Amino acid sequence: MQLTSAQFWSASRLGKNSPMMKWHLRKATWISTGCAVAIVLAACGGSPEPTPTPTATPAPTPTVTATAAPPTPTAAPLEQIPTSQPTGASTAPSSDPALTTPPAGAVPSVSEPPVVDEGNCAVQYDLDLAGYPDLLAKMGCALGPANNNDVGINEFGKGPDYNRFMLWFSDELQIYVLFPDQTWQAYLDTWREGQPELSCNPLSVPPTSPPLPRRGFGKLWCTVDGLQDKMGTIDREERLCQHTVVQRFEKGRLLACFEDATIRYFRLLDDGKWDMMMVR
Repeated sequence: MQLTSAQFWSASRLGKNSPMMKWHLRKATWISTGCAVAIVLAACGGSPEPTPTPTATPAPTPTVTATAAPPTPTAAPLEQIPTSQPTGASTAPSSDPALTTPPAGAVPSVSEPPVVDEGNCAVQYDLDLAGYPDLLAKMGCALGPANNNDVGINEFGKGPDYNRFMLWFSDELQIYVLFPDQTWQAYLDTWREGQPELSCNPLSVPPTSPPLPRRGFGKLWCTVDGLQDKMGTIDREERLCQHTVVQRFEKGRLLACFEDATIRYFRLLDDGKWDMMMVR
C-alpha cells in the first residue's frame, strides 16, 4: 500500500526524523508487509496444509521371561489309617464280587424275603382263615383243603392270659399239649367212653373239674410224668370250639377256634413250636 500524495507531501514537510514522519513510515511498512503476506497466501491457493501430528511410536514392550518357581515340595503321603471295626463286628469281605459302592444320591436296594403269591399255590386257604395276618408268609401254601372236625380245648394255669393249652383233634384221636416254653407234643388219646371222667385227684380237694382236668385231658394229665408240674391245674372246664377250621400248610397246621366273639388262631409248626393269636 502506498502513501497518498497528500500524505507523502505532508510527511516530507515534517522531515524524515520527525515523529510524525516516523509513524507514517512505520504504518506504511506494516501495511505493505500485511499485503505481501496476503498476496503470497492467495498465490499458493487453499488453506495451508496442516502440519501432520507425529504418531507416537509405542515403545516395545519388554518381554518378561518368567523364571520358573522352584517346585513346591510334595509332602510324603500319610499312612492310610484303617477304619476301625466295632468290637465283635465281622471283618469278612462280601462274598459278592460285583458289589460296588452306589453313586451319590442313589438309594440302595434292600433285599426282602420272598413273598408267597396266592396265585402260585395249587390249593387255596380257607376263607375263615383270612383274618390271620400274613398267612402265606408265615405258613406257606396250603397242602390240602380245610376241615371243620370237632376240636376240644382246655386252658391250663391262671388266666386270662393263658400260655399253656391242651387241644383234642377228633379226626386224629390225638391230644396236643402246648407247653409254656412254646413247644408242643402230641399224645395218643386213650380215654374211652365208660371210663371215669376224673382219672386221679392229687389235690386235697373234692374231685371236681375244675380245678382237675377230666376225660382225655385228665387221663393224660394223670399218667404222663411231670405233666402236672408243667401244666398246672385248670380254672375253666374243657369244651369244644363252637366253630373250627383246621388246615395243613407247608410250615405246619393252622387252627381257628371260634368262641362267642373271639377267634383263637393256633399255629402248630412242624419244627415243634407253637404260638397263638386272639382276635376279638
